Amino acid sequence: EAQMIDRILQAFADSCGRVCEESMKGSLKLFSPDEKRASDAAYLLSFSIIMLNTDLHNENIRADRKMKLDDFIRNNSNYGKDI
Repeated sequence: EAQMIDRILQAFADSCGRVCEESMKGSLKLFSPDEKRASDAAYLLSFSIIMLNTDLHNENIRADRKMKLDDFIRNNSNYGKDI
């Protein structure tokens, strides 16, 4: 299952890096002009959203350990200089 999710995310991220409004070819120009870096940023954000959803709905995670808005923002504020 994890491998299938990874392939779906990678295909989505590759597409997003090329054609989404956030790409350098779109109107917002938020992603890197390098398609590989743009794809990596889309992948990381997508993966992070899946983890947030899992965290929210997993009953095995104590309420005090669940991800808060500040945690999500901190985790996605800086992916590093390579992206």
